[in-house]
Amino acid sequence: MPQAALADVLAPDSPASGSADASRTIYVVMVILSMVLFLAVLAAILRAVRSSRGRDEQPERRTRAAAGIQRRVGYGLGAAVLVLFVVGILFTEKARDVEASESGAEPIAIKAFGQQWLWRYEYPVADAADLPDGYSSDTAYSYHDLVIPVDTPIELTVSSTDVLHRWTVPALSRPLDAVPGDTNVANFTANEEGTYEGRSTRFSGPGYSPMTTTVEVVSQEEYEAFIEERKAGIKEAREAIQSRVDDGTAPGVELR
Repeated sequence: MPQAALADVLAPDSPASGSADASRTIYVVMVILSMVLFLAVLAAILRAVRSSRGRDEQPERRTRAAAGIQRRVGYGLGAAVLVLFVVGILFTEKARDVEASESGAEPIAIKAFGQQWLWRYEYPVADAADLPDGYSSDTAYSYHDLVIPVDTPIELTVSSTDVLHRWTVPALSRPLDAVPGDTNVANFTANEEGTYEGRSTRFSGPGYSPMTTTVEVVSQEEYEAFIEERKAGIKEAREAIQSRVDDGTAPGVELR
């Protein structure tokens, strides 16, 4: 469709969630209004240039036509700003809303931490009883790759452990600033399985350029298998460390 092709040119990342679709709509509306204003100003300039030709030798005279033109231009600009303001409010609120899942799935709260220079994701674990003794956290975690189930509301909380970063995955959500000591939250529901690329879009030091991320949208079964694999990995690693502590082979540990 021509409209879809135009949207792809203006905003190359195809939305895979309602939140991203709302953000993309705002972007396209702003681009179209900017183009209209640019063409209007260009037309006015060309008209002024054409009307001034051949009048260089005529005596100067007062005219009140400029006042009418200024009013019309002012009204036009005011109307454009009002439309942009209303559309921005409506679609911004839509982008912030928690999207309802057709499957009726409960929202999943995931935490994202930016640090120089990678992203760490913490996932809630429904049953932490099988985690090793002494493991106080009820989360699993991953680096760089965020894995979420399709058609499930996601509440993503973003923060930072050091400096300012910005989590940006245009196909799924609006950008979120990662601020030390503070949090920003976005709600979205991925409606298509697939891999979506993102990155930090705020300069944070010499390692800023490779600070990318990937969001893997998978089936519910694949997501549950991923969480189980993460839990098993945590358990295995902790047991290996405890074994070295017990037999005195861990660095800095001596048997008495």
